[in-house]
Amino acid sequence: MNIIYTKDKNKLIHGDNLDVMQLINENEIDSCISDFPYFIEFMNKKWDSKIEIYKWCYPRAIELFRIMKNGGYVCIFGHHKTNHRMKCAFEDAGFNIVEEIDWIQLTGFPKNQDIGKMFDRAEGLDREIISVDTTKQRPNASINRSKENAVGKFGIKGDGGVVTEPQSELAKQFNGFKTSGLKPLKEIITIFQKPLIGTYIQNIKQYGCGAMNIDACRVPMSKDDEKIINAKSSKNPTQNYSSKDDKIFGAYDKDMSMPANSKGRFPPNVFFDEAMAHELDLQTGITKSSGGQINSCFRKNSAIYNTGTDKKESIDGGYGDVGGGSRLFPMFKYEPKTSKKERMLHNGTRNPHVTVKPKNLIKWLIKLVTPLNGITIDITAGSCTHAVSCEELNRYEDYNLTWFNIELMNTEDEPYCNIGKQRLEDLNETI
Repeated sequence: MNIIYTKDKNKLIHGDNLDVMQLINENEIDSCISDFPYFIEFMNKKWDSKIEIYKWCYPRAIELFRIMKNGGYVCIFGHHKTNHRMKCAFEDAGFNIVEEIDWIQLTGFPKNQDIGKMFDRAEGLDREIISVDTTKQRPNASINRSKENAVGKFGIKGDGGVVTEPQSELAKQFNGFKTSGLKPLKEIITIFQKPLIGTYIQNIKQYGCGAMNIDACRVPMSKDDEKIINAKSSKNPTQNYSSKDDKIFGAYDKDMSMPANSKGRFPPNVFFDEAMAHELDLQTGITKSSGGQINSCFRKNSAIYNTGTDKKESIDGGYGDVGGGSRLFPMFKYEPKTSKKERMLHNGTRNPHVTVKPKNLIKWLIKLVTPLNGITIDITAGSCTHAVSCEELNRYEDYNLTWFNIELMNTEDEPYCNIGKQRLEDLNETI
Protein backbone atom coordinates (compact mmCIF):
# COMPACT_ATOMS: atom_id res chain seq x y z
CA MET A 1 0.00 0.00 0.00
CA ASN A 2 1.29 3.43 -0.94
CA ILE A 3 -0.29 6.87 -0.58
CA ILE A 4 0.15 8.49 -4.00
CA TYR A 5 -1.57 11.80 -3.28
CA THR A 6 -2.89 13.51 -0.17
CA LYS A 7 -4.60 16.82 0.46
CA ASP A 8 -5.97 17.54 3.92
CA LYS A 9 -7.77 14.29 4.86
CA ASN A 10 -8.24 13.25 1.23
CA LYS A 11 -6.12 10.39 -0.08
CA LEU A 12 -5.36 8.50 -3.28
CA ILE A 13 -4.03 5.10 -2.28
CA HIS A 14 -2.27 2.55 -4.47
CA GLY A 15 -3.06 -0.89 -3.12
CA ASP A 16 -5.51 -3.76 -2.87
CA ASN A 17 -8.88 -2.37 -1.82
CA LEU A 18 -9.48 -5.21 0.64
CA ASP A 19 -6.24 -4.42 2.48
CA VAL A 20 -6.93 -0.69 2.51
CA MET A 21 -10.55 -0.97 3.67
CA GLN A 22 -9.43 -3.04 6.65
CA LEU A 23 -7.65 0.09 7.92
CA ILE A 24 -10.87 2.14 7.90
CA ASN A 25 -13.01 2.33 11.03
CA GLU A 26 -16.48 0.85 11.24
CA ASN A 27 -19.42 3.11 10.37
CA GLU A 28 -17.18 5.85 8.97
CA ILE A 29 -18.16 6.25 5.28
CA ASP A 30 -21.30 8.00 4.01
CA SER A 31 -21.21 6.89 0.38
CA CYS A 32 -19.31 4.79 -2.13
CA ILE A 33 -19.39 5.28 -5.91
CA SER A 34 -17.36 2.69 -7.82
CA ASP A 35 -17.08 1.41 -11.37
CA PHE A 36 -16.38 -2.26 -10.73
CA PRO A 37 -14.76 -4.46 -13.37
CA TYR A 38 -17.43 -6.02 -15.58
CA PHE A 39 -15.52 -9.31 -15.85
CA ILE A 40 -16.11 -9.58 -19.61
CA GLU A 41 -12.43 -9.45 -20.74
CA PHE A 42 -12.89 -5.91 -22.04
CA MET A 43 -10.06 -5.15 -24.46
CA ASN A 44 -8.15 -8.06 -22.87
CA LYS A 45 -7.43 -6.02 -19.74
CA LYS A 46 -6.10 -8.09 -16.86
CA TRP A 47 -8.30 -6.26 -14.32
CA ASP A 48 -11.40 -7.26 -16.32
CA SER A 49 -10.53 -10.94 -16.71
CA LYS A 50 -13.28 -13.53 -16.53
CA ILE A 51 -13.39 -14.83 -12.97
CA GLU A 52 -16.12 -15.96 -10.60
CA ILE A 53 -17.70 -12.57 -10.01
CA TYR A 54 -19.41 -13.43 -6.74
CA LYS A 55 -16.12 -14.56 -5.18
CA TRP A 56 -14.50 -11.23 -6.07
CA CYS A 57 -17.43 -9.04 -5.02
CA TYR A 58 -18.52 -10.73 -1.79
CA PRO A 59 -15.44 -10.00 0.40
CA ARG A 60 -15.44 -6.41 -0.84
CA ALA A 61 -19.14 -6.06 -0.09
CA ILE A 62 -18.46 -7.42 3.42
CA GLU A 63 -15.78 -4.79 4.04
CA LEU A 64 -17.93 -2.04 2.59
CA PHE A 65 -20.79 -3.10 4.84
CA ARG A 66 -18.47 -2.79 7.85
CA ILE A 67 -17.13 0.68 7.02
CA MET A 68 -20.38 2.22 5.71
CA LYS A 69 -22.60 4.13 8.11
CA ASN A 70 -26.09 2.78 8.62
CA GLY A 71 -28.24 4.33 5.91
CA GLY A 72 -25.18 4.93 3.70
CA TYR A 73 -25.45 4.28 -0.05
CA VAL A 74 -23.18 2.33 -2.38
CA CYS A 75 -23.50 2.98 -6.15
CA ILE A 76 -21.89 0.33 -8.36
CA PHE A 77 -21.67 0.33 -12.16
CA GLY A 78 -22.28 -3.06 -13.73
CA HIS A 79 -22.74 -4.98 -16.96
CA HIS A 80 -26.13 -6.45 -17.85
CA LYS A 81 -24.64 -9.94 -18.28
CA THR A 82 -22.74 -10.05 -15.00
CA ASN A 83 -24.13 -7.58 -12.47
CA HIS A 84 -26.72 -10.02 -11.09
CA ARG A 85 -23.91 -11.93 -9.38
CA MET A 86 -22.55 -8.66 -7.95
CA LYS A 87 -26.03 -7.86 -6.62
CA CYS A 88 -26.23 -11.27 -4.93
CA ALA A 89 -22.89 -10.63 -3.22
CA PHE A 90 -24.02 -7.27 -1.83
CA GLU A 91 -27.38 -8.65 -0.67
CA ASP A 92 -25.66 -11.58 1.05
CA ALA A 93 -23.32 -9.11 2.76
CA GLY A 94 -26.35 -7.34 4.26
CA PHE A 95 -27.11 -4.48 1.86
CA ASN A 96 -30.56 -3.67 0.48
CA ILE A 97 -31.07 -2.87 -3.20
CA VAL A 98 -32.96 0.43 -3.23
CA GLU A 99 -32.65 1.53 -6.87
CA GLU A 100 -31.31 0.62 -10.29
CA ILE A 101 -30.46 3.24 -12.89
CA ASP A 102 -30.20 2.53 -16.62
CA TRP A 103 -27.81 4.79 -18.52
CA ILE A 104 -29.01 4.54 -22.13
CA GLN A 105 -26.40 5.15 -24.83
CA LEU A 106 -26.51 5.04 -28.61
CA THR A 107 -22.85 4.21 -29.09
CA GLY A 108 -22.77 0.57 -28.06
CA PHE A 109 -21.78 -1.93 -30.72
CA PRO A 110 -22.71 -5.62 -31.01
CA LYS A 111 -19.95 -8.20 -30.81
CA ASN A 112 -21.71 -11.17 -32.35
CA GLN A 113 -20.16 -13.65 -34.76
CA ASP A 114 -21.81 -14.67 -38.01
CA ILE A 115 -23.06 -18.27 -37.79
CA GLY A 116 -23.07 -18.79 -41.55
CA LYS A 117 -19.46 -17.63 -41.84
CA MET A 118 -18.50 -19.86 -38.93
CA PHE A 119 -19.85 -22.91 -40.79
CA ASP A 120 -17.92 -22.02 -43.96
CA ARG A 121 -14.76 -21.24 -42.00
CA ALA A 122 -14.97 -24.59 -40.19
CA GLU A 123 -15.03 -26.36 -43.55
CA GLY A 124 -12.20 -24.24 -44.95
CA LEU A 125 -14.44 -22.60 -47.57
CA ASP A 126 -13.68 -19.11 -48.87
CA ARG A 127 -16.67 -16.86 -49.57
CA GLU A 128 -16.93 -14.80 -52.74
CA ILE A 129 -17.37 -11.06 -52.20
CA ILE A 130 -20.61 -9.96 -53.85
CA SER A 131 -20.45 -6.25 -53.00
CA VAL A 132 -18.72 -3.74 -50.74
CA ASP A 133 -20.12 -0.55 -49.25
CA THR A 134 -17.07 1.69 -49.58
CA THR A 135 -18.55 4.29 -47.21
CA LYS A 136 -17.74 1.87 -44.39
CA GLN A 137 -14.09 1.44 -45.34
CA ARG A 138 -11.31 2.80 -43.22
CA PRO A 139 -9.54 5.85 -44.70
CA ASN A 140 -7.05 4.96 -47.48
CA ALA A 141 -8.15 1.32 -47.43
CA SER A 142 -8.15 -0.66 -50.63
CA ILE A 143 -9.75 -3.94 -51.58
CA ASN A 144 -7.81 -6.03 -54.05
CA ARG A 145 -9.15 -9.43 -53.10
CA SER A 146 -11.86 -11.48 -54.68
CA LYS A 147 -12.43 -13.64 -51.64
CA GLU A 148 -13.27 -12.76 -48.04
CA ASN A 149 -11.63 -14.68 -45.24
CA ALA A 150 -10.25 -11.94 -42.95
CA VAL A 151 -12.22 -8.75 -43.45
CA GLY A 152 -10.24 -6.66 -41.01
CA LYS A 153 -6.98 -7.21 -42.88
CA PHE A 154 -8.01 -5.20 -45.88
CA GLY A 155 -9.25 -2.13 -44.12
CA ILE A 156 -12.97 -2.57 -43.45
CA LYS A 157 -14.65 -1.96 -40.09
CA GLY A 158 -16.16 -5.24 -38.87
CA ASP A 159 -18.33 -6.61 -41.64
CA GLY A 160 -17.77 -3.19 -43.18
CA GLY A 161 -20.53 -3.42 -45.73
CA VAL A 162 -18.99 -6.55 -47.28
CA VAL A 163 -21.63 -8.92 -48.62
CA THR A 164 -20.38 -12.45 -49.27
CA GLU A 165 -21.94 -15.56 -50.74
CA PRO A 166 -22.49 -18.46 -48.28
CA GLN A 167 -20.95 -21.70 -49.59
CA SER A 168 -21.99 -24.75 -47.53
CA GLU A 169 -25.59 -25.86 -47.09
CA LEU A 170 -25.54 -25.04 -43.37
CA ALA A 171 -24.05 -21.62 -44.11
CA LYS A 172 -26.90 -20.95 -46.53
CA GLN A 173 -29.46 -22.20 -43.99
CA PHE A 174 -28.09 -19.93 -41.24
CA ASN A 175 -27.17 -16.95 -43.39
CA GLY A 176 -27.94 -13.82 -41.34
CA PHE A 177 -27.95 -15.65 -38.00
CA LYS A 178 -25.57 -14.50 -35.25
CA THR A 179 -24.30 -15.73 -31.92
CA SER A 180 -26.35 -14.59 -28.93
CA GLY A 181 -26.57 -10.96 -27.83
CA LEU A 182 -28.25 -7.72 -28.86
CA LYS A 183 -26.73 -4.28 -29.38
CA PRO A 184 -25.70 -3.10 -25.88
CA LEU A 185 -27.19 0.33 -25.29
CA LYS A 186 -27.21 0.56 -21.50
CA GLU A 187 -25.01 0.51 -18.46
CA ILE A 188 -26.54 -0.32 -15.11
CA ILE A 189 -25.90 1.50 -11.84
CA THR A 190 -27.19 -0.39 -8.81
CA ILE A 191 -27.73 1.60 -5.62
CA PHE A 192 -27.40 -0.36 -2.38
CA GLN A 193 -28.11 0.89 1.14
CA LYS A 194 -26.84 -0.34 4.47
CA PRO A 195 -30.00 -0.93 6.56
CA LEU A 196 -31.29 1.92 8.69
CA ILE A 197 -31.22 1.87 12.45
CA GLY A 198 -34.84 2.57 13.29
CA THR A 199 -36.70 5.05 11.10
CA TYR A 200 -35.17 7.42 8.56
CA ILE A 201 -35.38 10.25 11.07
CA GLN A 202 -33.79 8.23 13.87
CA ASN A 203 -31.02 7.00 11.57
CA ILE A 204 -30.25 10.47 10.20
CA LYS A 205 -30.09 11.92 13.71
CA GLN A 206 -27.54 9.27 14.69
CA TYR A 207 -25.43 8.92 11.55
CA GLY A 208 -26.18 12.03 9.47
CA CYS A 209 -26.91 10.04 6.32
CA GLY A 210 -29.58 7.89 4.71
CA ALA A 211 -31.58 10.47 2.75
CA MET A 212 -31.31 11.10 -1.00
CA ASN A 213 -30.79 14.74 -1.99
CA ILE A 214 -33.48 14.84 -4.68
CA ASP A 215 -33.49 18.63 -5.11
CA ALA A 216 -29.77 18.62 -5.92
CA CYS A 217 -30.39 16.13 -8.74
CA ARG A 218 -33.59 17.36 -10.38
CA VAL A 219 -33.82 17.53 -14.17
CA PRO A 220 -33.57 21.21 -15.18
CA MET A 221 -36.48 22.77 -17.04
CA SER A 222 -36.80 25.98 -18.96
CA LYS A 223 -38.50 29.07 -17.56
CA ASP A 224 -41.11 28.76 -20.31
CA ASP A 225 -41.90 25.19 -19.21
CA GLU A 226 -42.18 26.34 -15.60
CA LYS A 227 -44.60 29.12 -16.56
CA ILE A 228 -46.79 26.75 -18.60
CA ILE A 229 -46.96 24.22 -15.75
CA ASN A 230 -47.79 26.87 -13.19
CA ALA A 231 -50.48 28.36 -15.42
CA LYS A 232 -52.23 24.98 -15.55
CA SER A 233 -51.69 24.05 -11.93
CA SER A 234 -54.21 24.37 -9.15
CA LYS A 235 -53.56 26.76 -6.31
CA ASN A 236 -54.96 24.12 -3.97
CA PRO A 237 -53.90 20.73 -5.34
CA THR A 238 -55.97 17.87 -4.00
CA GLN A 239 -54.06 15.45 -1.82
CA ASN A 240 -56.98 13.38 -0.54
CA TYR A 241 -58.98 10.57 -2.11
CA SER A 242 -62.71 10.95 -2.60
CA SER A 243 -65.29 8.65 -1.03
CA LYS A 244 -67.91 9.39 -3.68
CA ASP A 245 -69.30 6.37 -5.53
CA ASP A 246 -68.71 7.83 -8.97
CA LYS A 247 -65.14 8.89 -8.33
CA ILE A 248 -61.91 6.99 -7.85
CA PHE A 249 -59.16 9.38 -6.82
CA GLY A 250 -61.04 12.57 -6.14
CA ALA A 251 -62.50 15.40 -8.21
CA TYR A 252 -61.08 14.79 -11.66
CA ASP A 253 -62.08 18.11 -13.11
CA LYS A 254 -60.22 20.35 -10.69
CA ASP A 255 -57.52 20.73 -8.05
CA MET A 256 -55.29 17.87 -9.25
CA SER A 257 -52.28 19.59 -10.82
CA MET A 258 -49.25 20.46 -8.71
CA PRO A 259 -47.29 23.66 -9.43
CA ALA A 260 -43.84 23.37 -10.96
CA ASN A 261 -40.80 22.89 -8.80
CA SER A 262 -38.45 25.72 -9.75
CA LYS A 263 -35.48 23.39 -9.24
CA GLY A 264 -36.67 21.04 -11.97
CA ARG A 265 -38.40 17.71 -12.47
CA PHE A 266 -38.11 14.81 -10.08
CA PRO A 267 -35.15 12.68 -11.26
CA PRO A 268 -36.03 9.34 -12.93
CA ASN A 269 -34.05 6.10 -12.88
CA VAL A 270 -33.17 6.38 -16.57
CA PHE A 271 -30.41 8.57 -18.07
CA PHE A 272 -29.56 9.27 -21.69
CA ASP A 273 -26.43 10.18 -23.55
CA GLU A 274 -26.57 13.05 -26.05
CA ALA A 275 -27.08 10.81 -29.09
CA MET A 276 -29.90 8.86 -27.45
CA ALA A 277 -31.59 12.07 -26.31
CA HIS A 278 -31.47 13.40 -29.89
CA GLU A 279 -32.88 10.14 -31.22
CA LEU A 280 -35.75 10.24 -28.73
CA ASP A 281 -36.60 13.80 -29.73
CA LEU A 282 -36.69 12.75 -33.38
CA GLN A 283 -39.18 10.05 -32.45
CA THR A 284 -41.41 12.17 -30.22
CA GLY A 285 -41.09 15.46 -32.05
CA ILE A 286 -41.64 18.71 -30.22
CA THR A 287 -44.75 18.10 -28.17
CA LYS A 288 -46.90 19.88 -25.67
CA SER A 289 -48.26 17.93 -22.73
CA SER A 290 -52.07 17.84 -22.75
CA GLY A 291 -52.45 18.85 -19.13
CA GLY A 292 -53.72 15.41 -18.23
CA GLN A 293 -56.87 15.24 -20.35
CA ILE A 294 -58.13 11.72 -20.95
CA ASN A 295 -59.45 11.39 -24.51
CA SER A 296 -60.54 7.77 -24.44
CA CYS A 297 -62.13 7.36 -21.03
CA PHE A 298 -65.88 7.95 -20.99
CA ARG A 299 -67.96 7.58 -17.85
CA LYS A 300 -71.55 6.95 -16.94
CA ASN A 301 -72.65 6.88 -13.33
CA SER A 302 -70.07 4.74 -11.50
CA ALA A 303 -68.46 3.27 -14.61
CA ILE A 304 -64.65 3.24 -14.57
CA TYR A 305 -63.43 2.34 -18.06
CA ASN A 306 -65.03 2.48 -21.53
CA THR A 307 -68.47 1.28 -20.48
CA GLY A 308 -70.29 4.62 -20.43
CA THR A 309 -71.31 7.03 -23.13
CA ASP A 310 -72.35 10.31 -21.59
CA LYS A 311 -69.32 12.58 -21.18
CA LYS A 312 -65.58 12.94 -21.35
CA GLU A 313 -63.66 13.41 -18.07
CA SER A 314 -60.36 15.24 -17.79
CA ILE A 315 -57.56 15.51 -15.24
CA ASP A 316 -55.69 18.80 -15.06
CA GLY A 317 -52.69 16.88 -13.81
CA GLY A 318 -50.36 16.98 -16.81
CA TYR A 319 -47.40 19.31 -17.17
CA GLY A 320 -48.57 21.05 -20.32
CA ASP A 321 -44.98 21.94 -21.22
CA VAL A 322 -43.20 22.06 -24.57
CA GLY A 323 -40.20 20.18 -25.96
CA GLY A 324 -38.89 16.80 -27.05
CA GLY A 325 -39.25 13.65 -24.96
CA SER A 326 -35.65 13.86 -23.75
CA ARG A 327 -36.45 16.90 -21.59
CA LEU A 328 -37.85 14.54 -18.97
CA PHE A 329 -34.53 12.76 -18.40
CA PRO A 330 -31.04 13.59 -17.12
CA MET A 331 -28.42 13.55 -19.88
CA PHE A 332 -24.77 12.60 -19.49
CA LYS A 333 -22.39 12.43 -22.41
CA TYR A 334 -21.08 8.93 -23.08
CA GLU A 335 -17.63 8.48 -24.57
CA PRO A 336 -16.65 4.92 -25.44
CA LYS A 337 -13.12 6.24 -25.80
CA THR A 338 -11.57 8.83 -23.53
CA SER A 339 -12.00 12.28 -25.05
CA LYS A 340 -8.98 14.23 -26.27
CA LYS A 341 -9.57 16.76 -23.49
CA GLU A 342 -9.64 13.98 -20.90
CA ARG A 343 -6.63 12.18 -22.37
CA MET A 344 -4.16 15.04 -22.46
CA LEU A 345 -3.05 16.38 -19.09
CA HIS A 346 -1.17 19.59 -18.38
CA ASN A 347 2.22 17.90 -18.47
CA GLY A 348 1.50 16.26 -21.83
CA THR A 349 0.79 12.88 -20.25
CA ARG A 350 -1.86 10.84 -22.05
CA ASN A 351 -4.64 9.24 -20.00
CA PRO A 352 -4.75 5.62 -21.23
CA HIS A 353 -7.76 4.48 -19.20
CA VAL A 354 -10.38 2.85 -21.42
CA THR A 355 -13.51 3.21 -19.26
CA VAL A 356 -13.42 6.77 -17.94
CA LYS A 357 -16.86 7.86 -16.70
CA PRO A 358 -18.13 11.44 -17.22
CA LYS A 359 -17.44 13.77 -14.31
CA ASN A 360 -20.96 15.17 -14.49
CA LEU A 361 -22.44 11.72 -13.97
CA ILE A 362 -20.18 10.96 -11.00
CA LYS A 363 -20.97 14.36 -9.50
CA TRP A 364 -24.69 13.68 -9.90
CA LEU A 365 -24.37 10.38 -8.02
CA ILE A 366 -22.23 11.95 -5.29
CA LYS A 367 -24.79 14.71 -4.78
CA LEU A 368 -27.68 12.24 -4.72
CA VAL A 369 -26.34 10.00 -1.96
CA THR A 370 -23.76 12.02 0.01
CA PRO A 371 -24.26 14.70 2.69
CA LEU A 372 -22.69 18.08 1.92
CA ASN A 373 -19.90 17.42 4.43
CA GLY A 374 -19.85 13.63 4.00
CA ILE A 375 -17.08 11.10 3.53
CA THR A 376 -17.16 9.30 0.18
CA ILE A 377 -15.00 6.52 -1.24
CA ASP A 378 -14.20 4.85 -4.55
CA ILE A 379 -12.57 1.44 -4.11
CA THR A 380 -11.89 0.88 -7.86
CA ALA A 381 -10.82 4.41 -8.70
CA GLY A 382 -9.21 3.96 -12.11
CA SER A 383 -7.86 7.38 -13.14
CA CYS A 384 -9.70 9.04 -10.23
CA THR A 385 -12.73 10.70 -11.79
CA HIS A 386 -14.42 10.32 -8.38
CA ALA A 387 -11.66 12.25 -6.61
CA VAL A 388 -11.61 14.99 -9.27
CA SER A 389 -15.41 15.26 -9.03
CA CYS A 390 -15.25 15.65 -5.25
CA GLU A 391 -12.60 18.35 -5.54
CA GLU A 392 -14.69 20.29 -8.06
CA LEU A 393 -17.81 19.99 -5.91
CA ASN A 394 -15.85 21.33 -2.94
CA ARG A 395 -14.48 24.21 -4.96
CA TYR A 396 -17.44 25.27 -7.05
CA GLU A 397 -20.61 24.01 -5.33
CA ASP A 398 -19.99 24.64 -1.61
CA TYR A 399 -19.49 21.01 -0.63
CA ASN A 400 -17.05 19.99 2.07
CA LEU A 401 -16.45 16.37 1.09
CA THR A 402 -13.72 14.10 2.38
CA TRP A 403 -12.75 11.45 -0.17
CA PHE A 404 -10.66 8.30 -0.45
CA ASN A 405 -9.71 6.71 -3.76
CA ILE A 406 -8.20 3.23 -3.93
CA GLU A 407 -6.67 1.81 -7.12
CA LEU A 408 -4.68 -1.37 -7.65
CA MET A 409 -3.22 -0.72 -11.11
CA ASN A 410 -0.18 1.52 -11.47
CA THR A 411 2.05 -0.17 -14.02
CA GLU A 412 3.93 1.21 -17.00
CA ASP A 413 1.09 0.20 -19.32
CA GLU A 414 -1.70 1.16 -16.91
CA PRO A 415 -0.36 3.96 -14.66
CA TYR A 416 -3.79 4.83 -13.29
CA CYS A 417 -2.69 6.09 -9.87
CA ASN A 418 -0.09 8.36 -11.43
CA ILE A 419 -2.64 9.61 -13.96
CA GLY A 420 -5.11 10.28 -11.13
CA LYS A 421 -2.45 12.18 -9.21
CA GLN A 422 -1.67 14.28 -12.27
CA ARG A 423 -5.36 15.06 -12.82
CA LEU A 424 -5.67 16.25 -9.22
CA GLU A 425 -2.51 18.33 -9.48
CA ASP A 426 -3.75 19.84 -12.73
CA LEU A 427 -6.95 20.84 -10.94
CA ASN A 428 -4.95 22.52 -8.18
CA GLU A 429 -2.98 24.48 -10.78
CA THR A 430 -6.18 26.07 -12.04
CA ILE A 431 -6.91 27.76 -8.70
